[in-house]
Amino acid sequence: MMVLEGVASGALFSLGSGGFMAAYAIALGADNLQVGVLAALPFVTQMLQLPAILAIERFRVRKALGIPALIASNLMWIPIGAVPFLLDTPGAFAVVAVIGLLAVRGLCAPMWVTAWTSWMRDLVPHNILGNYYGRRLAAITGATAVVGLSASFFVGWWEGASSDGNAILAYSFLLIAGSLTLGVASPWLASSAKEPLMPAAPESGQSAVATLVEPLRDKNFSHLVRFLFVWSLTSNLAIPFFAVYMLSELGLSLPVVIGFTVLSQISNVLFVRVWGPMADRVGSKTVLALSASLYLLVILGWVFATYPERHVLTVPLLVALHIFAGVGAAGVTLTISTITLRVAPEGKATPFLGVASIATNVGAGIGPIAGGMLADYFSVRALIVDFGWISPSGVLELQAVSLSGFDFLFVIAFVVGLLSLNLLVALHEEGELPRDMALSELTSGLGPMARAVSSVPGLGAVSAFSYGYLKRVPGADVAIGVAAYQLAASSQAAVTSAIRGRLLVREVAQAVRGAVDEAIDEIEDSAGHGLELARHSTRGAVQVGDEFADQIGRAVHGAVLGAVRALNERQIEPLEALRGAGYGVVQGAVEAGQDPAEAAIEAAAAAQVVADELGMAQDEAANALAKGLLEASMASGEEVHSTVRRALLPELTGSDASECSDGN
Repeated sequence: MMVLEGVASGALFSLGSGGFMAAYAIALGADNLQVGVLAALPFVTQMLQLPAILAIERFRVRKALGIPALIASNLMWIPIGAVPFLLDTPGAFAVVAVIGLLAVRGLCAPMWVTAWTSWMRDLVPHNILGNYYGRRLAAITGATAVVGLSASFFVGWWEGASSDGNAILAYSFLLIAGSLTLGVASPWLASSAKEPLMPAAPESGQSAVATLVEPLRDKNFSHLVRFLFVWSLTSNLAIPFFAVYMLSELGLSLPVVIGFTVLSQISNVLFVRVWGPMADRVGSKTVLALSASLYLLVILGWVFATYPERHVLTVPLLVALHIFAGVGAAGVTLTISTITLRVAPEGKATPFLGVASIATNVGAGIGPIAGGMLADYFSVRALIVDFGWISPSGVLELQAVSLSGFDFLFVIAFVVGLLSLNLLVALHEEGELPRDMALSELTSGLGPMARAVSSVPGLGAVSAFSYGYLKRVPGADVAIGVAAYQLAASSQAAVTSAIRGRLLVREVAQAVRGAVDEAIDEIEDSAGHGLELARHSTRGAVQVGDEFADQIGRAVHGAVLGAVRALNERQIEPLEALRGAGYGVVQGAVEAGQDPAEAAIEAAAAAQVVADELGMAQDEAANALAKGLLEASMASGEEVHSTVRRALLPELTGSDASECSDGN
């Protein structure tokens, strides 16, 4: 029930936030500062969690206190939507009225947020927090994507069908209708959910002030509070203005802006299923650091959407930014919830979680207001740095740096965000594992084979740099892991589809070949990166699932043929392609729980088949592929290595095989 409640509440809030609220505010006549105030209000009013915490701690009945507050806050969207019917728009009074009504709505919301947070703390077992919140967030995000896209098309249709003076009424109809449907369904669903009894409050005799100050005296929890405040302030310097930037600076229509938002939400849904289980395995803190650093890289990327004007790569860049923003936001949103629940001590959840929420919301409230002030200040300022070359034949000028308007906002948010990540270092979470281990969940252990995974599709502007350099850039290592995950997933989907259709080996090979071709088309310089491309394509192809376990030989044989042929056509070094394909076969088999020895034998047979096309002897091709097979088996443990080595000995000849079989 609480998942369904979240779906209804999230869908309603999507109509009163983000791109819709920005477009509504602009239609009302708001400037950048007023847009920032509107974005800040839902967070600033969360300061009222202080009395809400005290009320819940005293009466210890969350449902009875929280649900009436939820009903009141949801119904407040009706007068907010009715403003254009009552006041002239655009106009200053209309903007002030909406700001005032949102402030009144904010008086109701904190009681529900406080009650809900404590409710979930006692309802959901700690060992499945990441998985539960991942599923809940995925459901909410999917619903908001559908509602948001549908509503944007309604706005576009209404603006085309109505007179100019009535165009703003589209937002009114959406807010009022959403309040009467989703706003009523949400509290009804919440009231149907089970509420565990709150644990007995400790007999401490503490005053109200002492109860609220206690979380700050917990050294470890205070580290979390500081991070939540700074991160929320930093991210909200920029995030509320993405939609304004696209609408006012890039001249995009609302349906296009919401379409980008939906794209981000789709990637959010896909990757929240990756982050959730990963947070349960390696710790919320580690996943939070990864996803936050990726999001900072996205914020910086907005600077290049105009350089200095809109250019031919603006739209492709926006697509990439929204995809990675969804990936990063999924991890940040999920782990901020789970890490707070995990660090808060038993029996004292309400004050600890309330203080964490207050820190988050105060930062998120200050951020948009500061961002609006900075946006207005820099709107009439620019920083331009040119390089010039003067010669007898003429003058050559190159613009090295061009920052104006919102660009300053994005750069400031990126720099301050880097500083905020340092605050996470001091935080201790029980069971946390190193950042590198979490990255290996995405790339599945680049190990000795990862030399330049930056070439995997999706990294565009950074594809010319090596992985060794990129992994030192905040957020870039996560983008690399995400891109490698995408390539393996594409190959897996292609092979699964081919096998499900009972196609022959050559059709499986063609499916993998198509996936690799698509990947290469997005890379500016793929010549030196055949090893990584081959590895991730065969790795994904082998992971066809238990239902096709008896088809593993066909999957491996076809995957090796497809990957190597595709790379050979692009004149990529065949020995590297074979070695990478071999590594990916064993790695994928181990990850999928398949027999690595069987997979290795099929891969070696495929190498012999494709040898003539590569212009080499069958033994030479088999040995090159076997080198990758054995390297992957060594990385997977002695047992796997011994199994694969014994299976391959009849296939190996020459000095290379001898070296590999000895484990060197």
